Amino acid sequence: MSAVLQLDDVAQLRRAIYSKKFASREDLAALLRRDDASAAFARLLADIAVDVLVDQADPEKYVSQADADWFVAELGRSPAPYEAKIAALLDLLRYAASAPRSLETYCVGEIEKAVTQKGAVAPEDTQALREAVFSSVEGSALHVTRDSAEALFNIAHATDGAPNDPAFPDFFAKAVGNYLMGIAFRWTPSAAAEREKQKQLDAKPANFGAFLLQMFSGFGRATPQSLDEMDEGRVKAENDADAAEMALASEIGAGETEWLLAHLSREGALTDAEKALLVFLRQEAPSLPAPLAARLSEAA
Repeated sequence: MSAVLQLDDVAQLRRAIYSKKFASREDLAALLRRDDASAAFARLLADIAVDVLVDQADPEKYVSQADADWFVAELGRSPAPYEAKIAALLDLLRYAASAPRSLETYCVGEIEKAVTQKGAVAPEDTQALREAVFSSVEGSALHVTRDSAEALFNIAHATDGAPNDPAFPDFFAKAVGNYLMGIAFRWTPSAAAEREKQKQLDAKPANFGAFLLQMFSGFGRATPQSLDEMDEGRVKAENDADAAEMALASEIGAGETEWLLAHLSREGALTDAEKALLVFLRQEAPSLPAPLAARLSEAA
């Protein structure tokens, strides 16, 4: 059973860590070796994790794959309670501008194991899942991955008939619907990509505007009237590309249909969460493949 430190003990730990110029990875590793069930300890662990892995990252706010791998390995060995570990993971995903997808996958997997073990989805589980699956992970910002969608189906089946959080079916429908019809926005590069981008910007001439105008002239193109005009063109091109990708992604393809029907065909009747998903798809999908449309009557 986890120990519960007194508030004064945790406050003393916090003062000791922050008496130095920076919190360190060694401080974080030492905290992860503790088995403390207090809310104050969970808050301290999350704060130090963010300080070390997000605020001190290079570039700042971009969690590297190496740091994510190290943290996941430490969590796997840590005797700290589930609540403290999840609080730290969620804060990392919340405050990072970009984090490796493996960090989200691990977080969702830990929530899945905990929910399956207790047999019901509590409100705090729904909220934790919502924050994790819609986090700013590399190449998948605000887009639910297949791994997360699989975990949500596992949770729905493991807790079928239990007194689940009433908000879970709606969340499930929108999250799995996002996986089927959403897109991954492009503004979450990896730490390595962002570092390379910063290096290239640092290498540009001091008068960057003159450099760009000269570059366009050198290629024999008409010189833009202003950098603002160039920026507007870039933003419009990106928005047009996003709109085209969204239209394409909203169509549920054969592979996605096969995947979804396989989950809907698990033993037993449809769960409340799956019924909510079918209602969502009927309302939001521009069109539905015939095999999937045939299942909609079961969502009534």
